[in-house]
Amino acid sequence: MDDEQGSVDFPAIWGGWATLAWGLLIAAVFMATQMLVMGLYIVATHGDVSDIDIANLMEQLQFDGTVISLATIATLIFGSLAIIGIIKLKKHSDLTSYLGLTLPNKQQVRYWFTVFGVLLLLSELLSYSLVKYEPHEFMTSAYTTAEPLWLLWIAMVVAAPIFEELFFRGFLLEGFRHTFMGATGTVLLTSLLWAVIHTQYDLYYIITIFVMGGVLGMARAQTGSVILPIGLHAFVNGLATLQTGYFV
Repeated sequence: MDDEQGSVDFPAIWGGWATLAWGLLIAAVFMATQMLVMGLYIVATHGDVSDIDIANLMEQLQFDGTVISLATIATLIFGSLAIIGIIKLKKHSDLTSYLGLTLPNKQQVRYWFTVFGVLLLLSELLSYSLVKYEPHEFMTSAYTTAEPLWLLWIAMVVAAPIFEELFFRGFLLEGFRHTFMGATGTVLLTSLLWAVIHTQYDLYYIITIFVMGGVLGMARAQTGSVILPIGLHAFVNGLATLQTGYFV
């Protein structure tokens, strides 16, 4: 699985095929963690249930705010450890440069928050024109069923942005952008993959997420910092959660 790039003189990264293989493994960790948390929650709240009941409960709990919060926080822990471990397996790799764990300067922060703010404003105007001004059913359900509510805020504003950005705009972007796809192709690919995992939303919101992912990817590629996309991601998730609370 060792597709060599770099040398002893420069921090090494996994090549394209290795990034794909390791990315699938990280995705498997993500899915396994979600299932494990859901299973443990069912055992803790319902005791011993049949396989049929478990399947029905899992379908219902996909919109449960408490389960979503616990699963998202658990994913941050185990998913991030998987990413760090995989990077460390690469000889001569440097975690900071690999993931872009550097602070952006003030000018970069102002510029990209302005760009992202304009994008959000245009998105809201389009939503209102399409009579989509109320929060999505998924967010409403998660907000009204989360106990305690502060746990959902941590999951949405802290845990989800950190893990998703480390994975998509950190690990995957860095690995794929050195292939034939280049920076532009990689930004588009990671944006598409990021949008696809949000299956809880309808097509309109998935397209919106894809566009936002493009801006997050460009911010990462141009500044070299994954901290900036994490901040932007946290900002939009915070606004969405606040909006949901207002309507609820």
